[in-house]
Amino acid sequence: MRYLALVLIVFVAGCGGAGLEKGTQKVSLTYGMAGGQYLQYKVSTSITYNIAGTIRQALRDITYSVRVDSIHPDGTIERRIRFDDFVMGEIAGDKLEPDANAEKYRGEWLYLKIGADGKLLDWKGLDGIRGYTIADENLKDAIVQTMVQLFQPMGTEEVGVGSTWQQVIEIPIRRRGGEMNQKVIVDYTVEGFGERAGRPCVKIKTKARYEGEGEGEMAGGKKFWINAVGEGDGEMWFDYVDGVPVESSGTITVTSDFSYERAGKEDVKTQTATIDIEEKIKLIK
Repeated sequence: MRYLALVLIVFVAGCGGAGLEKGTQKVSLTYGMAGGQYLQYKVSTSITYNIAGTIRQALRDITYSVRVDSIHPDGTIERRIRFDDFVMGEIAGDKLEPDANAEKYRGEWLYLKIGADGKLLDWKGLDGIRGYTIADENLKDAIVQTMVQLFQPMGTEEVGVGSTWQQVIEIPIRRRGGEMNQKVIVDYTVEGFGERAGRPCVKIKTKARYEGEGEGEMAGGKKFWINAVGEGDGEMWFDYVDGVPVESSGTITVTSDFSYERAGKEDVKTQTATIDIEEKIKLIK
């Protein structure tokens, strides 16, 4: 049986609103070069599956450093990402059973080229990463998808309290035996301005909607189909002076129907899974 999982970081974030200023201030939320230096982040993800009453939980902690190589006049951004630490595994009882391969991924790098509209234009790297996630997603694709979603553009116009905009993120991801087409629609609303990690930031409320569908073949040639929908919300803090994300957290719940052939085309069984994802992202240095 294959289970649907989402490496779904829609950069929804959340931290309290202490000291939040409303005001009439207007700022640009474009990304900056950050002095051409690496900035280090940590993302922690908890994924809980409830599949026909059977619950599985996976944890993932990734520490990575990001450098902006170039920002083109048309808004295209090229980044280089270095994976400094990589821990992942499943919870068995009260104990994390780590994936032994995760240590091998330390030091891996990824080059990303993302257009002004947020679309992935090119990527290279991750040469040492092999295999699939516990949800049968191609691990390399899952990492690329995660990083693309992390660095979506924050809008093209100056914004103030109450400003809204929307991003649509579409990236296919290979699964064992097939492919999943995924769409994340994120609505952003500016809530105010404040300081985070000593940086002047804008606080943004987000709401995300997820749509996914895919198909493929299991061992023995039997076909399977997946349809999924989900919703989530959160907040984020973005440094509007240096143009870098600072801190974020959020949740999303996805319901997926997994249908598969048993004895043939006329004998199809469907199972429904509920997937709860909690994400926290923080700029370390």
